[in-house]
Amino acid sequence: MKQLYLSKRVNKLTSKRTCYSSLVYSFTRQLVYLFTRQLVYLFIATLSCFSCVDYLDIRPESQLLQEEFWQNESDVEAMLMACYRTMQEDDFMWRVITWGELRSDNMVAGGGNVSDDERQMDNANILPTNGLAQWTAFYRLINYCNTILKYAPQVMETDPNFTNADLQAKSAEALALRALSYFYLVRTFRDVPLMLDATVDDTQVLQIPQSTPDRVLAKITDDLLQAEEWAMLGFTFESEDKGRMTKDVIRAILADVYLWRKDYAKSVEYCDKLINAKSVSDRITGMNVELPKYSLIEDYDLLYEIFYPGNSTESIFELQFTTEKNNEAVAKLYGNTTTNVGRLIATTVYAEGVECFGKTDTRKADFICMSKTDDGVYGIFKYLGIHQALGINHLYVYDSSTATWIFYRITDVMLMKAEALVQLNRSDDDLREALRIVNTTYMRANPTLLETDTLAFDTYGNVNNMEKLVLRERQRELMFEGKRWFDLLRHAERKNSTEDLVNHVVLKYTVNQSTIASKLSVMNALYMPIHADELKVNALLIQNPYYQSSTNIEKQ
Repeated sequence: MKQLYLSKRVNKLTSKRTCYSSLVYSFTRQLVYLFTRQLVYLFIATLSCFSCVDYLDIRPESQLLQEEFWQNESDVEAMLMACYRTMQEDDFMWRVITWGELRSDNMVAGGGNVSDDERQMDNANILPTNGLAQWTAFYRLINYCNTILKYAPQVMETDPNFTNADLQAKSAEALALRALSYFYLVRTFRDVPLMLDATVDDTQVLQIPQSTPDRVLAKITDDLLQAEEWAMLGFTFESEDKGRMTKDVIRAILADVYLWRKDYAKSVEYCDKLINAKSVSDRITGMNVELPKYSLIEDYDLLYEIFYPGNSTESIFELQFTTEKNNEAVAKLYGNTTTNVGRLIATTVYAEGVECFGKTDTRKADFICMSKTDDGVYGIFKYLGIHQALGINHLYVYDSSTATWIFYRITDVMLMKAEALVQLNRSDDDLREALRIVNTTYMRANPTLLETDTLAFDTYGNVNNMEKLVLRERQRELMFEGKRWFDLLRHAERKNSTEDLVNHVVLKYTVNQSTIASKLSVMNALYMPIHADELKVNALLIQNPYYQSSTNIEKQ
């Protein structure tokens, strides 16, 4: 049985890696094509400097590259692939993880080779010089998207095979990627510059003031609604279907954005579009049947199926990584072997107590290494290893750094709907439906409980208790997936109070609790500072007022 189990897993992994390889090959081919052409054009421009005839007619290098490059559909695709490739880079992924998790109660900075920037962020001591406050990677992606939106339309004039439908599909991906980037920025910094024009000339110095969160979120919403209309339903290969912007990915982002905008009815509407989505074909049999498009994994392979190797039936959008392009951020921050704990580690109170996970909740052992290291810390297991099947405790694999990064999966969407229903509270039906959703994920993770042991409405049947339950279930289900800090922040903004956030976050500290609690009691302190380098180059930027007077907290 063990051999059969492993054989099935190897076959599935091989199949999925084949799909991954096709996407990576596409990325690589398009990028090589893009940069090779640019080098050729740069070489031509350089040679022209020595021509007496052409010397006075030399065009700016950036103009030459732009005019010569945007000639056919493959040029548009190449730049689009460059967007996804940018997201795979460490400076982008590092911030997706640290911005969404490190400041929360889920983890602390304490593993091997932790940087001072990470330690200071963990210690609620973020200064404008902290490298993690740099947003360059996100604006680089935004500029790539802006470049596509500006130049892709002209390709229709030179490539007759590039149709308006093609243009709309590519533009939809660019709009959605730009919206996702701004969604991260506005949740992390609050007031951010809204850059909507492409910067194609190195001599351009952008002086753009910050926009309010309301304006940024409104623009994100408009872009996503347009992208939803134009986007592809899906792609042929699984790694593209899960790894590129489709209509369903856009709907997941919209559900999230509407939740932040407190438009709870709209959030429910978009959650339902995904929860009720049907697939017209079965990927395994190829039969033309109507099945749930995003089905929950119910068997004991929960961890394996979802996080290793990924692209499960629950997945909506995952950033793809392979042996050719490793997920170095996960490997370095979370670790990849039993002897190599990452820079970030699990919070001891959650690893040892029942504050978060109950005694029967399997997610605790799935997500956290339940054996202390020699240094006395609990490592993070999620994304890194295979389920504790076959009697093996936390079986690691050598290529765990190829883990895809999940941005959205169906349980995330379900719990978004539960949160929105609690806020709507139009009747007991809303609260009962929210509890039913929570019980769906909770009971799956507690398979030893009886059906009669479900969470009871009598216990949680009011807005306050149900709100806390949904927040806790999101923590249990999505721990280490880059969601927790944003969940706590959204609740703080909704209540215009940091009290609940502080009560959660201080649990991870053994010293300086009162000082850190005082620091986090200021709403402005929940957002990052504008990096000092950005303030130097853009005179219109205004620093978050909290960081103009904050002081350091040193660990004792």
